[in-house]
Amino acid sequence: MLHEIVDEIESNIKKWFKKNYKFLVVILLYILYQSSFIISFISYFGINISKIPRIPRIGLFALTDLIYVLILLLMFKKEIVNGFKDLKNNFNERAIISINCWIVGCIIMTISSFLISLLLKQSVSTNEQLVRQSIKIAPLYMLFTCSIVAPILEEMVFRRALYGLIKFKWLFILVSGLGFGLLHVLGNFQSVLDFLYVIPYGAMGCSFAYLLTKTKNITLPIIIHMLHNTILVMVQIIGG
Repeated sequence: MLHEIVDEIESNIKKWFKKNYKFLVVILLYILYQSSFIISFISYFGINISKIPRIPRIGLFALTDLIYVLILLLMFKKEIVNGFKDLKNNFNERAIISINCWIVGCIIMTISSFLISLLLKQSVSTNEQLVRQSIKIAPLYMLFTCSIVAPILEEMVFRRALYGLIKFKWLFILVSGLGFGLLHVLGNFQSVLDFLYVIPYGAMGCSFAYLLTKTKNITLPIIIHMLHNTILVMVQIIGG
């Protein structure tokens, strides 16, 4: 009896991994991306990245970013292509719901960020400060990273992968938003109060997650995320 139960559990685990392995691979790739695995791998062979001239070094970073993006695009090529077809066939409907989700996310993000800035007596989050500094140093690279790399990687992880793993709609939306918010705070927080910025970032993440649940089209949140980031980066480049 016990042997049969163990076999059934083992069988269910194998079925689960077979069904969800792509989503687990996406999460693994994102962890490798965040840990700069390729750069660390290159350094393992005795190459001092910091001694490479600035322009080639930035090019190397862009190339490694591109590798992760291409892997994900190839993994989900059919789904993304079908997403574009869906957008083309239902353009007005998809455009309206996408813009509405983005506007709601922006409103909540703006209001909550303003209230938090009053409480913490700082205009923007630490993450935003670092992004703005990086834009001043390498505007083209940051435009590429923020407008193309980040939206694809983040949407594939916090939307597509989590959507595949979490079957309950509102739980997925909450986990997706929370994870997305924490991503933008964890590496740069200076005090516990900085975690309040999980709210504005998480609000936008929840909006993208809701868009995915309504349309079943991962291409839409990727596009809206790209447009959102591009606008923010261009404002900083032009304003700076």
